[in-house]
Amino acid sequence: MEFKSSPRFSLGMEIELQLLNPNTLQLVDGILPLLAQEPQNSLIQPEFNQASVEITSPVCGDVYELEANILDILSRLKGKCQNLGMDICTAGTHPLCHRLTTVTPIPRYLAQQTVSGYLADMMMTFALHIHVGMPSGDSAVDIMARLKPYLSILLALSASSPFWWGHDTSFASYRHRFLSSMRTYGVPPKFATWQDFADFFTTAQKAGMFDIIRDIHWDLRPQPNLGTLEVRVMDAQPTVKESIMLAAFVHSLIVYLYNCREQTTTGFLLAPLPWLMEKENLFRASRWGLDANYIEDCQGNSRPIRNIVKDILEDLAITADSLAEQPYLNLLAQRLETGPSYIRQRRVFESTGSLKAVVASLVRELEQELTLHQQL
Repeated sequence: MEFKSSPRFSLGMEIELQLLNPNTLQLVDGILPLLAQEPQNSLIQPEFNQASVEITSPVCGDVYELEANILDILSRLKGKCQNLGMDICTAGTHPLCHRLTTVTPIPRYLAQQTVSGYLADMMMTFALHIHVGMPSGDSAVDIMARLKPYLSILLALSASSPFWWGHDTSFASYRHRFLSSMRTYGVPPKFATWQDFADFFTTAQKAGMFDIIRDIHWDLRPQPNLGTLEVRVMDAQPTVKESIMLAAFVHSLIVYLYNCREQTTTGFLLAPLPWLMEKENLFRASRWGLDANYIEDCQGNSRPIRNIVKDILEDLAITADSLAEQPYLNLLAQRLETGPSYIRQRRVFESTGSLKAVVASLVRELEQELTLHQQL
């Protein structure tokens, strides 16, 4: 299996958005008429359920180019949706959705539905995926192994799915808990070389586990056709600014880990942990978000995840400066005080007692940002 290298540390982003009835704010199966408007637009793609649309950025050289592209794509998408009588927003889940999935009639998705049964009928989740260009397959699997201890950090920082089927789940990211029940999701294995990964995939393909690389839904996976490492653990973010903050964090972190691999820098690093401890850290991050305690070593010592994030941000400062990403990491540091979307959503519900008001707040957050972008 060939790994087609891409420009080193280039950036790409995928965001899964919710298609809404603007009056009821319920999810609406609108992807087919949306695609019919512009069938050749590769930046707007279908997802598993028909109430979702995925936008994909072109390959970008830095976060500023990425932000500009995402804002432009979303502005055009919102206009197309409005023409069809729909609105858009996003978060890890839709707070008051209480119906089963209508699967997009694409052979791959229909096959997944057959395999997953009732789990597929419930899969109304929305994610943020970030791609970073890798010079080789060996680099991709090496950085994948080094990045695994940070998945819990990324999940806590991105958590935006406290509600499920009209209930407060008590989780910061219930999306991650639901997806953990699916057979191809979760923490990736460790591979020593690209050839080890290629051999694994060939065996898994023969065993009927996967047909193509995209059937692997791990929280972190290599994308050989794109030449990237794809970070998939994060909930979708209500605003572009939040998505770009996380992209800057992921980008700086991967460059930092790569430099540590090349021994051009040293500093604070999270240690790899046994598989069950990695799973526990992800559970804690999905349950308590930034209030979780992170298991830091094989002796079972834990620290508040907020303190871990502060240590990481401090050590990323030089790398982030070299990439001109420090302003976004400063915003991420402020997020430790103000909190991610799961906190904002709960505050809206506590003050209004209405989940529809929560959805309205998600619509408003994105709309205000896009309106400002159009004015500029």
